[in-house]
Amino acid sequence: MLRPKVGIAVVYHPYEEGAEDAPRLFSKTIHILRSLGLDVVQADDLVHDYRTAIKAGEKFRRENVDLICLPLATWSSDYTVLDMLEQIDVPIITWAFPGVNTGSLCGVQQIDCVLKELNKEYKFVYGENERAYHEILAYSRAIALKRKLRNARIGLIGYRIVGMTEVTFDEYALKSFFGPRVIHIGIHELKKRAEEEDDDEAKRLWDEIKEKVGRVTANESEGIYSTKIYLALKRLIVEHDLSGIATECYPELMGQVCLAHSLLSEEGIVAACEGDVNSALAMLMLYELTGFPVHNTDLLAVYEEDNSVLFSHCGSGGFSLAERREDINLGPVRLARRGVCVLFPSKPGKVTLVNLVGRKDTYRMCVVSGEAMHTEMVFPGNPIRVKIPIKIDEFLEIIAREGFGHHWMIGYGDVRTELKYLASLNGVRIISIPA
Repeated sequence: MLRPKVGIAVVYHPYEEGAEDAPRLFSKTIHILRSLGLDVVQADDLVHDYRTAIKAGEKFRRENVDLICLPLATWSSDYTVLDMLEQIDVPIITWAFPGVNTGSLCGVQQIDCVLKELNKEYKFVYGENERAYHEILAYSRAIALKRKLRNARIGLIGYRIVGMTEVTFDEYALKSFFGPRVIHIGIHELKKRAEEEDDDEAKRLWDEIKEKVGRVTANESEGIYSTKIYLALKRLIVEHDLSGIATECYPELMGQVCLAHSLLSEEGIVAACEGDVNSALAMLMLYELTGFPVHNTDLLAVYEEDNSVLFSHCGSGGFSLAERREDINLGPVRLARRGVCVLFPSKPGKVTLVNLVGRKDTYRMCVVSGEAMHTEMVFPGNPIRVKIPIKIDEFLEIIAREGFGHHWMIGYGDVRTELKYLASLNGVRIISIPA
């Protein structure tokens, strides 16, 4: 899971009341950040003048921190913060604390004003409470995710699906707004690589995979070929240093890449269907924030009686997303009745839904916090039924009004706040449910 590296330096002014408490505040805030699971780089000294500010900034630069956290023990000159930023220009958390005479809150207001005027990225938090800690953690994770996405590479296997203009993406906008590069790989190249894979190796791996599931209804030759597709994709992923892929599966590769997508997701490589690069990016965001495989789904049905929505796709979810391992069936894809899909009802738990569509002027992301419920095998794929926090008719109206597409990526855990921050950092419009 994503682990942000945060530089921390307590700032104070020697003349102000509360200066003597700065060392204790430094120790306490370091402990708080570490307890949140952050990788903490602490300044060597308390920051109170030009020299200590420069020294702290230089250390943070050497350690390549994602952002800097500045708890203010007292009011302080804003020069110290600017001196630090001259050494490493990264986002800042300005952290104020109660105290009528210390001027901590007053000092943070002053610093935030300067940062705003200079168009610097910053986040204000106040006090010692769960809300402040949640904001620190979510903002730090969003900053770290933004940096990581700048170096990500997504492979597009083939092209978008014919008749599915909705998944068209703008390669320039994707790079400009979010960071990942797109690596284009033809379907013919994947097929050629798959044919070159060793039959005996594919057969051995297929036999191992069958032992991990409840039952197998796909035929042997389809299973071995699907395994060869998986091996070929793995080699392409290593060769091109890919963080994820989007595959033109329908109709030519229908059922032939589903098992590969499932296996790759368990290895930390996200895989979107139908050549949808925007959805592959959404899956990558969710995977980095949750550390778990991510569902690639369509919205199929709604249930007004309990404000729930049924999502599923053909069956490419990671094995760990199943409620019970013994329920997993390796069977042919629906409609085409060929290949190997990984079929199972999905496990319950808190989830975050993401729908990312658009391009340069229209990029928009819908983020929903929900609760996955127990469901039966009501669709031949990976059905997941999610209870959402607003009325169904309102939810459907938002989707229609905002023009969100039919692909919904679903990750386990509540990471809506992180995604809201990421959208803001990247200048992307976001619709959050709840608001």
